[in-house]
Amino acid sequence: MHLNLKKELVAARQSFTASIRQTTPAKEFGATLLMAMVGLHVTEARIRKTQNFEERGEKIHEFNRQRNTIEKGIQALRKSRWERSKAPGKGRKRAMS
Repeated sequence: MHLNLKKELVAARQSFTASIRQTTPAKEFGATLLMAMVGLHVTEARIRKTQNFEERGEKIHEFNRQRNTIEKGIQALRKSRWERSKAPGKGRKRAMS
């Protein structure tokens, strides 16, 4: 199985950046998500530098876990944005009826 971790890292970073621009996350959540992205970069760098195949496998597993966690956080941001954009329309509709 061929892994292009750098490509996955760039895709995760772009998705993170787009989500942050589209929404304003809570201060703690935004900071936590940012630190998770930094951790993902560190893990990717460790994977590139290691020569031990067993350690590399562990780090790849860690990378995938971290990436999945970040993706879930990004999905939560997008979902909250969608729900917030949906709520004002409902309020206007009731006021006009």
